[in-house]
Amino acid sequence: MNRFSGTFLKNERAADALPMRMVVAVIAIGALLLLMSGTVSSLIESEQTYTTKTIISEIESNAEQMSAKGSGSIVTLDVNVPSGVEIIFGALPENEDAWPSDADNYYIEINGKQIIGESSASYSNSTLNDSFILNPGSHILTLESVRDQNGKIFIALSDKSQP
Repeated sequence: MNRFSGTFLKNERAADALPMRMVVAVIAIGALLLLMSGTVSSLIESEQTYTTKTIISEIESNAEQMSAKGSGSIVTLDVNVPSGVEIIFGALPENEDAWPSDADNYYIEINGKQIIGESSASYSNSTLNDSFILNPGSHILTLESVRDQNGKIFIALSDKSQP
């Protein structure tokens, strides 16, 4: 046996620091996992926001064209709202009872966080008496441009996938 391997096998100076190295490694790995879980959560919320804004954009583009053409147009859309997301058309947060004055607004609620938007179209439910709420899940939406008794054009939203 050569001189190096003999001294290496008998040298135990670093053995006392081994538990401390393990503690430092566990703390570092734990901190890294904690940071990664926060990042993954943020990525999931970003994906939900992007998907929801895509749905809003599709509904908005159709609703604005329908409003400009007048009453009588009908469009059917197939949308899938992500879990943890709620879309409310024709209302503002904490002021849902102000319809029809807020009919040209909408907001998105993603895990308690709210994003407000404004539209050139006015939204309503199918009976023209309240805002329209779109919950998580798959929906077949019908958008219909109708004129109310005052002559204002609303986009009446209804969900054909719900009984």
